[in-house]
This record gives sequence, C-alpha cells and structure tokens, in this order.
Amino acid sequence: MPDYLVVLQAAWIVRKAKSVEDAMNIAVAEAGKKLNPDLDFVKIDVGDTACPKCNSPLKAVFMVAGVALVGLILEMKVFNAKSAEHASKIAKYEIGKRMPRIPLEVLEVAEIG
Repeated sequence: MPDYLVVLQAAWIVRKAKSVEDAMNIAVAEAGKKLNPDLDFVKIDVGDTACPKCNSPLKAVFMVAGVALVGLILEMKVFNAKSAEHASKIAKYEIGKRMPRIPLEVLEVAEIG
C-alpha cells in the first residue's frame, strides 16, 4: 500500500496578539502544543493567500482589535493507506481529535516514495 503526504489547512484564532508577527508565532506554538508529543512529526507553518487586488502572496493572517485569524498549514505523512481519500481521512481524524474545535480542510494529497 502506498504512502501519502497530506496537507491540511486549519483556522486558528489568537486573542490578545500585539502584532501580526506575534499572532503567527502564537498560533504555530499553540498548534504544536496540541499535537505534541503524539504527532510531533506534523509540520506546522503559516499559510499564504493571494492579495485580491494585485494577486501577490501574503501571509494568511487577518487581525482586528488584538484578535487574529491565522491560516495554518499542517503537513502529515500517512503510511500504508488504501487510497488518497483514505490517507486524507486518517490525517483529518488524527489531527482533528487533538484539535477538536478547529476547522480543518484538505488542501492536497500526494503519493510519496
């Protein structure tokens, strides 16, 4: 059975952030705490989005009055899955049970090795 790399997007809310940079750091750290030690192999990063006017890439962070919504990218390798759909279900289940109220969306599933 093949192995897959599953990329998920998560919406993370950060309260009392002092800046956009602060919000990004807090979001990555809090997500890491939720996943460790069981899923410490999941790669966590801040996602990118396109500017609606000029289409240039921007970090996926929206901040108003000290509250930020940060779009996180979570990458997880799933081994011995039956299909790409099965791999995405495994990744969503494993990450989702450690982040119960965080919305997750599958962005990409790629077969590896």
